[in-house]
Amino acid sequence: MIAPMLRVSASVVAGLALAASAAGFSSASAAAEAQTAPARAPQGQPKQPAQPQVVNPKSIEIPGPIKAEPATVDFGFVEPGTTVSATIKLFNPLDKPVTIGAAKPTCTCTTVDMVGKVIPAGGFIEMPMSMKTSQSVGSKVAAVNMAFEGVRQVLVVELRAETAYTVRATPNFVDALAPERMKGSFELAAADGAPFSVLSIDGKPPVTLDGSPMKPAAKHVVRYDFTSEGGLRKGVPPFLVVETDHPKAPVIDLRVRHETTRIAPALGFAEFRANCGELKPKGSTEFDVEIKLMAKSRIERIQSLDPRFQADLVLQRDQDELLVVRTRLTDLGQHRGPFLVPCRFFARGRHGDYWLFGTVR
Repeated sequence: MIAPMLRVSASVVAGLALAASAAGFSSASAAAEAQTAPARAPQGQPKQPAQPQVVNPKSIEIPGPIKAEPATVDFGFVEPGTTVSATIKLFNPLDKPVTIGAAKPTCTCTTVDMVGKVIPAGGFIEMPMSMKTSQSVGSKVAAVNMAFEGVRQVLVVELRAETAYTVRATPNFVDALAPERMKGSFELAAADGAPFSVLSIDGKPPVTLDGSPMKPAAKHVVRYDFTSEGGLRKGVPPFLVVETDHPKAPVIDLRVRHETTRIAPALGFAEFRANCGELKPKGSTEFDVEIKLMAKSRIERIQSLDPRFQADLVLQRDQDELLVVRTRLTDLGQHRGPFLVPCRFFARGRHGDYWLFGTVR
């Protein structure tokens, strides 16, 4: 039985050009096979309908003898912005040593250094890998596409993680696209099982689902409301800020999906917001903002669009294909409680808005 190939787009094939070249065949021939090779049923048996497959959109695996153990590492729930690491074993069952010709990560968040290393005949070598998770909550999948000299194969090794704060929202977004969903509820649960209280939602006192008083517990179901008396209030926030008294999660956010909250900045922010945590009155915090597709451009200045806060450019540096901008946010002493502050980044006639949230207390 011939193993079925995965159907891929032109962009996927282009992303594999380096790996395919190192394996000794062209990306064009790999594309042709991936797009045309059908799955064959065993002789005498009816052909089964094709089953849908979930594939990393930047990866295609071409089967071969080299095996990874494990081929996928799932780190489960981790804090946003965490760097996770794993060691993979690469096994070579052949009677000759095999040299790694290419090891291409699908994103700059993944680090691996294996090009030129040799897997001994009938043996294995270890491959350390690391992945930095995003600052926002949700699933993160990164892969390394590997090719080998003299072996017609592309091996894909994946790292997976689910980023979540210690206090986790379910669902982790608010769907307010339809008028009837301008009001609703969601669950908040402490991953460590510690009891906590919700202090505010969208800057207002929390309302439990059944209207009972807020008391410390490991889990709460609370309401959100983007309406006001007389109809729709002025504006729907792009992120819903939830303030708690949990020591590991003073604030968390939920992305709000609404026709007025679409984000399309002129700058290629890797994320659209940063969690500033808890600030002391007139205190400040620093954090890194990653921007893609900047080439040699630099950020000229940063401006807070909220007069209660000041945003400053501290430094900036190139990191792989990203521009990393160290940013400082300072409370000017005019605010207490949760905040959601848009900051504007200026670069060579363009600008993009980046959201900062936290609480002053």
